[in-house]
Amino acid sequence: MIITLVNDTFNVNNNGITISSMRFAEALAQRGHQIRVITCGDPSESGIDPATGFEMFYLPELKVPIASRLAHKQNTLFAKPVRSVLEKAISGSDVVHICQPWPLGNAAQRIAGKMNIPVMAAFHIQPENITYNIGLKRFPLLAHLIYFLFYIFFYRRFSHIHCPSKFIAAQLRSHGYKARLHVISNGVHPAFRPPAKPMEHTFDPVKILMIGRLSPEKRQDVLIRAVMKSRYADRIQLYFAGKGPWEKKLRRMGSRLPNPPVFGYYSQDELIRLIHDCDLYVHASDVEIEAISCIEAFACGLVPIISDSRRSAAVQFALGPQHLFKAGSPVSLAEKIDYWLDNPRQLKDAEEKYARFGKQYALEDSIRKIEKVYSSMSLEGKNEYHRSIFFRLFSRLFQILIAYPLLLFWTRFVLGVKVYGRKNLRGLKRALTVCNHVHLLDSVLIGLAFFPRRVIFPTITQNIKSLWPGKLVRVLGGFAIPDSIMELKTFFSEMELLLMKNNIVHFFPEGELKPYDTRLRDFKRGAFYLAAKARVPIVPMLITFEPPKGLMKFIRKKPVMRLNIGKPIYPVAADFKTDSRLRMKAVRQQMKAL
Repeated sequence: MIITLVNDTFNVNNNGITISSMRFAEALAQRGHQIRVITCGDPSESGIDPATGFEMFYLPELKVPIASRLAHKQNTLFAKPVRSVLEKAISGSDVVHICQPWPLGNAAQRIAGKMNIPVMAAFHIQPENITYNIGLKRFPLLAHLIYFLFYIFFYRRFSHIHCPSKFIAAQLRSHGYKARLHVISNGVHPAFRPPAKPMEHTFDPVKILMIGRLSPEKRQDVLIRAVMKSRYADRIQLYFAGKGPWEKKLRRMGSRLPNPPVFGYYSQDELIRLIHDCDLYVHASDVEIEAISCIEAFACGLVPIISDSRRSAAVQFALGPQHLFKAGSPVSLAEKIDYWLDNPRQLKDAEEKYARFGKQYALEDSIRKIEKVYSSMSLEGKNEYHRSIFFRLFSRLFQILIAYPLLLFWTRFVLGVKVYGRKNLRGLKRALTVCNHVHLLDSVLIGLAFFPRRVIFPTITQNIKSLWPGKLVRVLGGFAIPDSIMELKTFFSEMELLLMKNNIVHFFPEGELKPYDTRLRDFKRGAFYLAAKARVPIVPMLITFEPPKGLMKFIRKKPVMRLNIGKPIYPVAADFKTDSRLRMKAVRQQMKAL
């Protein structure tokens, strides 16, 4: 394939976007693809790069008042769109991959569209990166506005968007982005792996590492303050790998520590050696679209402590509560640092666990995934899972004001249904629930158990496609389970994004409805694998029947339903297949005991 990458900045080693773009380009070239790169540089140097073999198309810099000055601080540039150069670079391409939503990207999209060449956009710039660096981090509405402006002026023109993490894909969905979202990690270079000889921790000194640009949103300051509060402060040596506008400020802060931090910018080989030499990794950033530096660290077996910021994708890498600290809190971080230093045995076990976990983010896997996307791309793409803000608002009002009150009256007072174990649902932000499928109203019972929270119910296609009943099912939270295997992958990806946005998703793992048959049948694995990938708890539920009692004998002749809610079962393994298998077994055991 001839793949044209459009990126305003290329060959800059202190910029996450360009580093990831360069790795993708190199890996794709190694797999036999022809790579073209459109970027900012000296136009006279355009041509075949002798070092990489890429066909380079350089454009002059576009000077934008104020914006360019801010961009330079972040080691990035804006390229001036030159139509003739863009047409030459894009002509004959099999696919165009645009990395940034600036004038160059806009021009490339228009030209590719006129040439009928498939084009994909990437979402690599988190709006909070902008608000933090202009000193407006305390105005979250501004970030929402930037999401909106990105969509209006750029992303609405695309049918396919590459997202480096589930976190940012979920953010795009919540902000009304309608395109097909392809969640593909930027990937970890194969050089980032555990040392040949297992790491030995002497804690003399305790070496703690943080990698990333030295800037406000990365919050290196929280780590420095945490060390001041640690019981091991006099034994801790901090290492900051990176450079950026905050370096002078951080050096001043760090000078107050017993052991002032070491600052440096490292080549890949030097960085890997440093990772292997450290005892803990801290990721204190408030804002992360993927946190590739964190992945690189734990792929080498270095145990991370991660900020639980709602604006960061890194939260998904926490394999237990001891790997998370309260965002922006030096006290919380100090407690977690002290915990791991107090428990070297657990630290050793966690190293092995994270080294296995890191294999899931291998660059080779990411390249295979992006190749499949390139091969399947078309200019048009309809997303069946996007529902407008107006639909969502109408749906919630209809549920709260009409549907649930009527259904509550019918099930509770007419049918005599009772619910046991509702306390097990307290505190659940997001979860996947499963239940046996034995009654036409079993979805209603589960919805009422969570009321006023909304539950999403995947259902068979015919329940959605029927005219008026189908519309009602959609309004009440129904999504069609596709019949084709190709569409099934997209379906599970969209369900995963809904879980990422703190939703409750319910499955009937038995599949087929068998009225009043309370024998547990075989489970389909899809729901459990989804819970493993999304790293959400599974709540087992069981519907039982008992003969009507008291006055109910005169109202009903059929058995009365009882919904029994079990305790949430949290992830138990880093490997998705293992976790889904073990939790499916645990769910079955708990359902038998209910």
